[in-house]
Amino acid sequence: MGSIFFSSDPQQALRMQRHLAAMGALLVFTLICILFYSNDLFIIDRLTFSYILIIFWAGALLITIIFRLRLNEKFSDPSLTVLQIVWGTTFLLTITYSLNESRGLTLMAYFGMLSFGFFKLRFREFFSVAMFAILGYILIILYLFINEPDRIDIKFELLQLLAFVSTITVMLFTGSAIHRLRERASKQRDELQAALELNRTLATTDELTGLYNRRYFMKKLAEQKALSERDDSDFVIVYCDLDHFKSINDKFGHHTGDIVLKKFSEILQSSIREIDYAARFGGEEFICLLVHTDMENSKTVTDRIRKSLEEYNFSDIAPSLQATVSIGIAHFKEFHTIQETMMSADHRMYAAKKSGRNKVVYTDEEADTETTD
Repeated sequence: MGSIFFSSDPQQALRMQRHLAAMGALLVFTLICILFYSNDLFIIDRLTFSYILIIFWAGALLITIIFRLRLNEKFSDPSLTVLQIVWGTTFLLTITYSLNESRGLTLMAYFGMLSFGFFKLRFREFFSVAMFAILGYILIILYLFINEPDRIDIKFELLQLLAFVSTITVMLFTGSAIHRLRERASKQRDELQAALELNRTLATTDELTGLYNRRYFMKKLAEQKALSERDDSDFVIVYCDLDHFKSINDKFGHHTGDIVLKKFSEILQSSIREIDYAARFGGEEFICLLVHTDMENSKTVTDRIRKSLEEYNFSDIAPSLQATVSIGIAHFKEFHTIQETMMSADHRMYAAKKSGRNKVVYTDEEADTETTD
């Protein structure tokens, strides 16, 4: 039953919930009107009274349909608060005119109707609907005074009007104050959420490069080890170290060195899949986790990374600047422990550096040959 009225979208569901609450209030007032009519408090006949109820309930149900079809989302205020209050106030004004000298009984209903705007309407909007209610009531009194004076005690009506305007004025400023407090609380909540998101980002990523940091990478590596042991899958660890990075800092400055680090980070991110992980391990050292892959595919990926950095044109930063990277890779199934896999990838990266840099080493035999040469 709830799926007929409520959307899976939490915001839309909340709007529908508020609308149904307003419909509930309208239903209560309708039942009260029927009670008034049965006690001869109306000056209209039964058919006119029935038409009034039918017309205004048809409008209320039309608003329900608008919510259900999500047409309300096309308006600047998807909650349609002003529309609902104006429609409900028009209903109350019609009932007020149709009552005999007991019309003052409807004044409390106005306050209940306007209270629906407390948490949603800004001062200008709340002022508009409040003035609509006040002017509507004034016009009813004026019309009766001019055309049906036998139906009105003008002195008593003016006193009621004064009390009505005074109460609505208090509601107006109270409602606007509540709205300001609500907006302030909403702004503070958004700022807190942004701060929490920033803290979460700083806790998992490297500030300079935007890659994951060492701590988060090691956490993901441990999770991948457990997963690989369950489903007998493999993963590859890639160690990268920028060649002669100290010389780049010394020759071109640390700002240029930071640019090189950022560019290499972009190359890493664009070269691996979304399911893989890349992290800055410290200084000019980087590490990658390639999941569900083998050494041949890893060699293709890492060689693409090496070539991309080697061929990147840094001439707009420094004409003679060129950066390369040495890479060592090892897969988990070869060693069965994270520590040994990482040590092997690190050893192979060191071998790539010793053999002339700008190279990928992916076997111990190749590493041993390079380190002995």
